[in-house]
Amino acid sequence: MMDYDVIIIGAGLAGRTVALSLPDTFKVAILAKENLTECASYYAQGGIATVVDATDCIESHVQDTLVAGAGLCCETNVRSILEQAPEALKWLKAQGVIFDEDITHEGGHQHRRISHVADYTGRAVLEKLAVHNVIKCKVIELLVKNGQCYGVQTTQGEMTARHVVLATGGVGQIFSCTTNPRTATADGVALALKAGCQVANMEFIQFHPTALVLRGASHFLISEALRGEGGILKNAYQQRFMLAYDLRAELAPRDIVARAIEREIKLTGAVYLDMTHLDANFIQQHFPQIYTRCLALGLDITKHPIPVAPAVHYSCGGVLTDVLGHTQVKHLYAVGEVACTYLHGANRLASNSLLECVVMGRNTAQDIIEQQTYSINLVPSAFLIEYHLNIEQAEKIAFSIEHLQQWMTRFFGIVRCVAELKKLYIQLIYWYQATPSQDELITALAMVQSALQRQESRGTHFNQDYPQISSVPVHSIIGFNSK
Repeated sequence: MMDYDVIIIGAGLAGRTVALSLPDTFKVAILAKENLTECASYYAQGGIATVVDATDCIESHVQDTLVAGAGLCCETNVRSILEQAPEALKWLKAQGVIFDEDITHEGGHQHRRISHVADYTGRAVLEKLAVHNVIKCKVIELLVKNGQCYGVQTTQGEMTARHVVLATGGVGQIFSCTTNPRTATADGVALALKAGCQVANMEFIQFHPTALVLRGASHFLISEALRGEGGILKNAYQQRFMLAYDLRAELAPRDIVARAIEREIKLTGAVYLDMTHLDANFIQQHFPQIYTRCLALGLDITKHPIPVAPAVHYSCGGVLTDVLGHTQVKHLYAVGEVACTYLHGANRLASNSLLECVVMGRNTAQDIIEQQTYSINLVPSAFLIEYHLNIEQAEKIAFSIEHLQQWMTRFFGIVRCVAELKKLYIQLIYWYQATPSQDELITALAMVQSALQRQESRGTHFNQDYPQISSVPVHSIIGFNSK
């Protein structure tokens, strides 16, 4: 048994920010399943949304976030997090991160406010946030007694701590097509549910509109910044189409662009992001990683349009927290993509996620240092595994991660319908009955149950049977009951 002041599960930007914001006198362990470059933060291309231009203001950033979130953001939390953005950027610079002088524009933003390092911001940031107290292992269970978390059970044994921080990232690996790294296996949400936490808004999975569609590309992300700098989306007939879907065209929020691209692919067979009308030197200098990666795959993006399609990218929901990272289990925090602070609502605004990692990481560390007593109230919620459907209708196939990915990709996509969601849920229940300890299944069940409860279309959740948005915004909140 090993004892620590703080155990941080995950070594991405959120987890590292917590670790580096704690005093050196604290005994801290960072638990990572893979090497330190295998996390979503490392692969982040865009940047960090922060008001830096004299023509911009916090109020504009807040309003853009609320609009993208489609009525499910908590405005108080949005303001709290975004007002801390300048200090977060200042802290990163103090760690040695050198951002480019130019500020870029991305979809959903009224102003240029994306601080970045070329098109590999995440890598540049993490290379400066060096951490050394890393243990390579997988967490099997959170240790909880009398409503308080006191450690973790791992593949290397039991570890105890005064505080535990979940920073496990997203859920992309329960889908076949995702921009997420292989560590995004949805285990953080399941660990929290089993420990007694609530999760919120798990149906809102953001599909990045433009993942590269080339053999060997592995859903490589084509940054939103390319559209911000003038990239044009065209269908297989080389027709620009986004103006027919939204007056903001290529700079509309991601859910709108993703659905438009999917529809154009079905109608015409393909969609391309065209940069060929822009200066070749500009493209090479501002997007060196994307240019080099595409060139290695035989595509010169300065001369030929880029074939793209949507791919699972970001979980807007997660473990319910306040703006200090508190969950409903004492001494257990959640930060980053695994958490739901209600900053993102039903659809995340571009480049708000890295910002949230830094702000929430610093807030959580400060709260741990001050050791304040706290309580986050339980709110009325549905219970997971209590949705009544006929399990006999399930297909009698054995569970595997590959089967789960195929079913989630087929039935939990950009456009959904009730019949397919019910078919998926029945199959998940069937698998869960045979393998109840599978974290990916527990998280998938929470996502699909949330989607079935939402009888409307909002943000990233579009249901053909309920195409209208409800006049009353409602959050999908779920607790765990395995019986």
